[in-house]
Amino acid sequence: MIYEFSFENYRSYRNEATIGFLAKPISEFEDTLIRTKGEDALLPVCAIYGPNGGGKSSVIMAIEELRQIVMQPLLQLAFMKKKNEELGDAPIEQLKDGLADIHITSSYYKWDKEYADKPTKFNILFQIDDYKYRYELELKKEDIIVENLYMEKDGCIEVIFERDEEGVFLCDKLESVDMENINESLPILSYIAMFKNIDIIDRVFKFFMQIKVLNYDKPNMDRKIFVKQIEKDKKRVCSVLQSMGIDICDIEVVYDDDGSIKEIYTTHLLSSGETTKLCLSEESGGTKKIISIIPILLKGIEQNCLFLIDELDAKLHPLLLRRIIELFTDKRINKGTAQLLFTSHDLTTMSKDVFRRDEIWFSAINAYEESVLYSLVDFRKEGGNKPRNDENYSKQYLEGRYGADPYFKKLVNWEVPE
Repeated sequence: MIYEFSFENYRSYRNEATIGFLAKPISEFEDTLIRTKGEDALLPVCAIYGPNGGGKSSVIMAIEELRQIVMQPLLQLAFMKKKNEELGDAPIEQLKDGLADIHITSSYYKWDKEYADKPTKFNILFQIDDYKYRYELELKKEDIIVENLYMEKDGCIEVIFERDEEGVFLCDKLESVDMENINESLPILSYIAMFKNIDIIDRVFKFFMQIKVLNYDKPNMDRKIFVKQIEKDKKRVCSVLQSMGIDICDIEVVYDDDGSIKEIYTTHLLSSGETTKLCLSEESGGTKKIISIIPILLKGIEQNCLFLIDELDAKLHPLLLRRIIELFTDKRINKGTAQLLFTSHDLTTMSKDVFRRDEIWFSAINAYEESVLYSLVDFRKEGGNKPRNDENYSKQYLEGRYGADPYFKKLVNWEVPE
């Protein structure tokens, strides 16, 4: 479970920005909250809205980048040693291919030249099993200048390791770790996970393994995941699709002799009671997206994953988007601790009937040409008033009442002067 994530000097964000999943003390949809053993209440969903170029995607990319920095060394080692085996519940090759093609050396805030020489900072607070961890990482170019890991259980905080430009401190549990061969670009977290089986480190890595980034810019990878999951859980997937008003009662995968996928067919149940088959390629873009995403979400919810999805609403009818959100907020489905962070432009779901105020976030460029990130519940309107839970959120947003104006600030004059 993620509590919060902060980052700084990353893409359009110059100063520190924080996305938080710790629920505020407001009486909205309290039955959807994730309750921890420590009596914290966490949000199952956070949605980020804002204009194009406002920094929405950068929030997801920042978490994805931290995940890549931590996972890449171990996956590279595992890929070389046992390419065809699995790490966790996924093939190593699939995990390796799933890492984002983004690089910290080119992701700093570029509107101020001084920030090329300043560190990019990441700070994440999360819980895995009964342990709460805070992991901090600061990088300048590709070199790690700060890396800290802290663990909390039963109210007691323990330093696991601390690293800065002066040296490294390791707790007693890590005294057997030889730090002689670590270089400036390799995280201590990854280095220990590569060569040692130590519970306090393995739990942290388990959290990063449970982060699922659904990237529709890589359709071939998503197709592989979809096929694997649909064959394992076809009956339940079709049931969920039908509950969304999609009349698909069966999905069939046909293979060539060499084991490659030849075709995928969907069977539709007509109102007459008859059935008809379509090739998946004949389905609409929205139907193909919902078919591909549901198997992955259902499995990830069972595994208590954190999902990161950019522009989840693309090609989806608003009612389908709402049903996907409900997979996480409905305790009959999300019985554990699965969470969803996504960006969206769909205003029909920006509603008090769908979200708590602390689940709605905005990202936009301020007067200083930098992105800012804030939640609806923390926003103050003119006069210092908080948004009420009976407001029409989408209408207020369109009117620019929440700061993240969705419209262009200036209209371009396309007329050629005489």
